[in-house]
Amino acid sequence: MGFRYAKCGIPSMTVDVRGLGVKCSECKREEAVVDLKYARKKLCGKCFSDFFVRRVKRTVEKYRMFGPKDRVAVAVSGGKDSVALLDALKKAFPEQDIVAFYIDLGIHHYSEHLREKVKALSERVGVPLYVYDLKEREGYVIDDFLRTKFRSKMCSVCGIIKRGVFTQMAAEVGATVLATGHNLDDTVGTMLSAFFAGDFESISRLKPVLKPLIPGQPKKVKPLFNTPEIEDLYYVVLNDLPVQECNCPHSFGASVSRYKRMLDQMEEGNPNVKYQLLSVFLKKLVPMYERVKSLEEGGVSAPLEVKECRICGLPTSSSDGVCSKCRRVALLKEKGGQKLEVSPEEVLEMLRRGERVMFIDTRKREVYEGERIRGALNIPREEFEANQRRIIKKLRRKYGKRAVFITYCYAGRESYPVAVALQRGGLRAYSLKGGISAWKEAGGEVETLTGVEA
Repeated sequence: MGFRYAKCGIPSMTVDVRGLGVKCSECKREEAVVDLKYARKKLCGKCFSDFFVRRVKRTVEKYRMFGPKDRVAVAVSGGKDSVALLDALKKAFPEQDIVAFYIDLGIHHYSEHLREKVKALSERVGVPLYVYDLKEREGYVIDDFLRTKFRSKMCSVCGIIKRGVFTQMAAEVGATVLATGHNLDDTVGTMLSAFFAGDFESISRLKPVLKPLIPGQPKKVKPLFNTPEIEDLYYVVLNDLPVQECNCPHSFGASVSRYKRMLDQMEEGNPNVKYQLLSVFLKKLVPMYERVKSLEEGGVSAPLEVKECRICGLPTSSSDGVCSKCRRVALLKEKGGQKLEVSPEEVLEMLRRGERVMFIDTRKREVYEGERIRGALNIPREEFEANQRRIIKKLRRKYGKRAVFITYCYAGRESYPVAVALQRGGLRAYSLKGGISAWKEAGGEVETLTGVEA
């Protein structure tokens, strides 16, 4: 059984759950399907799942992440890491008060898909689900930031918004602990990046437990910080958990950390390298940095002042008392929202006005060759994703910035991410609402193998 998974900023991951031809190292009965080279174990599906849950339990207990009286909120996005975390935590601590948080970011065709996955997961695991609808609560969605200077840093904006909202949600439901799905690869990759940048303050914040910066805020914990990323995916697949099945449209063009790539290459020769680096950072570098920082604060350097944001009340150290989230939202309100979809009627009106409209069919080539909007180019989504920069440059050079690009597929799920990427590349682009079916219903022309139809 094979499973392909793709998520923002990482290359596609594929797990092939099949027999390895040897018995499980633990039960000695079933055939092994997962090879844990660093642990020198080959486990069957059940024993691997038990191993995964035991590690989560040991990690929570070792670092005293929470106690019996705590209310633990799990930040669930619908991705493999948070899905695995929620299921494993509930199995490891069945009597613990655990709730799930989901933020509907309003990313068209994507957020609604994840919302259904998270709902199914919470029902299966048996925990309450609290949903924060960004559009309903705050009047904007993540897509709107494409109109601001942050359009090339959408993942960063998204992260800032989510961190602020999760902290707010924890206070609203009385959660004392907020658990996130950061895994071993996330932790070590970020540590290496911060180390080479000389950002030791960021390294110290990557500890598995972070105390509240101001009273009333939840403690933040990372029960998967010592779990390899690929094992989260194995756990999800082996337990048949509902998980995201499509990419975020804003992940197009997101670069993978070169340090994560470097670590994967190093792991081929040394299966323990990620654990070794984690140990050096947490047991050597972080304590040394904190000792030096403590001496400085007792001498000439004043400690960093953390206070409540004067707009939302979240922690901030900025001199003007406004947190990063509120600063970005204020800029968004100045610029207004961003339109990413147009109806067939709007496109027909563009054509009547004499605007230069270029259609881009994002479906597979064999479908495009059977029926397409008249004059459409064919750039399948997979092809676009693999060659995004080159394609945008070519479109800009050939058609200019005044052209309007209308992307379409069947219903919009495939064409919408392409329109987002084109806008991020500085072009006027929109996804056709309703796809080719809606276009035909509105009287738009299509080409078939037998000729032109209305």
